[in-house]
Amino acid sequence: MLAVIKRIACAVGAMCLCAVLSSCGGTEMTAMEKVQKQLSEMESYKCTATLTRISNKGEMTYETVQYNKTSGEYRLEITAPENMAGNFTVFDGTTVAQYNAKTDETVTLDLPDGQKGDELFFCSFVRNYLNSEDVAVDTAVSLDESQCTVLEAVIPEENKYVATEKVWIDNESLKPLKFVIYDEDGGERYVITYNEFEYNPEIDDSVFKA
Repeated sequence: MLAVIKRIACAVGAMCLCAVLSSCGGTEMTAMEKVQKQLSEMESYKCTATLTRISNKGEMTYETVQYNKTSGEYRLEITAPENMAGNFTVFDGTTVAQYNAKTDETVTLDLPDGQKGDELFFCSFVRNYLNSEDVAVDTAVSLDESQCTVLEAVIPEENKYVATEKVWIDNESLKPLKFVIYDEDGGERYVITYNEFEYNPEIDDSVFKA
């Protein structure tokens, strides 16, 4: 009888120890949980990125600098090739404008109601991912030398050229490495490779002015 009581006491003690460890954060977050937490805490980002646009006429590659807020404002500036360097597109929350560095002219772009023209921005992907019912997740994908979590979402606007999108996020740094937009047939239309990426930088509002 005494031996039985001792075994019960040991079992209860072990259970209490597990509860204490758990309450003290003894359970490590999974890669997906870390990614979800980082995305939920994102308010803005700044990055340099290589953007490749793919069409029936071939491919065009640009070096870019991007600024984007979850509230919608964005700026995409081209730094290369040389003949397009200095051109940029901005959205200040109300108006989309495009600046041409060669002519020093700014034009306002007319977009369909409800659209911001922000499909190439990471905040747009996160919004679509969180709001989409048709999403896919893979937490153990290799990209170059990195282990990544891959998130996939549907782009809500019905456009055959930009139908779905996928992002590779590094499991260690939690930063996006690659962003691809696909057409309705699954063909790549835009490929963005992030060279430098910073979450929640200080961004002056003047950045989003034309």
